Amino acid sequence: MNSVQQHLQRGLQALDPWLDAVFPIATALICARQRLAGYSLLVIYLLLRLLQRSDREPWRWILISLLVVNAGLIIEDRDFKPGGPSDYLVAALSFAAGFQRSRTSWRTSFTWIAACTIPLLALSLAAGENMIQLNSSFTGFNINRIGFLAGLLSVVSYSLLKSSRKRISLFAAAVLLTGGLSEALMTQSRASIAVPIIAITADLCGNINWSKKKVALAVAAIAATSLFTYQNWYSGTLGGSNTVADENRIETIRCWISNTTKTSGDFLFGQGYGKTPSKKCGPSKYVALKQRDTPLAHAHNLYIQLFAETGIMGFALGAGLTIQAVRKSWSMDAKRDEPPSRPLIIYLLLMAMGTTWHSMLLNQVLVGYSLAALTATDRDPAAADAAIPAAPQGASAPPG
Repeated sequence: MNSVQQHLQRGLQALDPWLDAVFPIATALICARQRLAGYSLLVIYLLLRLLQRSDREPWRWILISLLVVNAGLIIEDRDFKPGGPSDYLVAALSFAAGFQRSRTSWRTSFTWIAACTIPLLALSLAAGENMIQLNSSFTGFNINRIGFLAGLLSVVSYSLLKSSRKRISLFAAAVLLTGGLSEALMTQSRASIAVPIIAITADLCGNINWSKKKVALAVAAIAATSLFTYQNWYSGTLGGSNTVADENRIETIRCWISNTTKTSGDFLFGQGYGKTPSKKCGPSKYVALKQRDTPLAHAHNLYIQLFAETGIMGFALGAGLTIQAVRKSWSMDAKRDEPPSRPLIIYLLLMAMGTTWHSMLLNQVLVGYSLAALTATDRDPAAADAAIPAAPQGASAPPG
């Protein structure tokens, strides 16, 4: 068995720089409506990633078992059923798949992730007028899911651009960034357009030596941009449809909050998974949304969902972990030679306030895997272990 593991680990180590090529391939398959093939490919990818270092980290076999047992549920085409247990399982498995990889290897990973822009944009342009439909995009998914992916690829491309040193790398990252932002514009999803720009701007502002004059200019620019955006998105031609959608979401969030604060037990410990939409705030419960054919049965806000399901105790724990993740990304970005994680963290924090990314398997895998960049190490643990020669048989330990 040891011999098999050795050959397996050598093979996986040789494949490591190329494994993430699965991402653009899976993107192309999903955009071509070959979801079963794309999903299956992603599950195989997670299996291979989890098998890496499984000889030195036995806990990986527990996750491998979970992945294999739940493979059918993970591959299942769930479409518009966000927040299922398998969705969070995929995110957790994806995080574990990228756990404590070397810092230098993340540059390759970010490059492959950003490369998803190429098939996404190409097939979007090929779809033409069919890219945006009333209820779904050309892939069969709600346009917000595709918009989330476009925004995610934009901030990853920006991270590559910021850390690139060679002209070819700078040019490639700039092209991918332009493509990602163009895709976000094509989806017409407001969050997918605004949030990547906010994340990139916030990251750039973090590197500015501020003065009173610069602060005044920044405030004026933000005010002008906000006014222009409001006029176009809420008072312009898109105002009517956007207002209805926003009212639906606001009413849903109010219902989730009000029903969670009615009793001290629910406020402290929450109502439990799935209880709020099914019993208290489902499509048949609130009259304000009856005008909509399919009233929202989800808060479209991960923070509100966390509060409703786990109460203020779970919310406080989640907020604490989130703050720690932000602090970690800020400290990591001091290393300019690697793709920064700060814009990615900002993007995910803001998108969690108004969209549901977790019903599209590709998004789940990319979110969990990219967050694992926060655990990056200076050296690859597998390479470090391999560099240590094994002790000869029968050798005694040195005296303590």
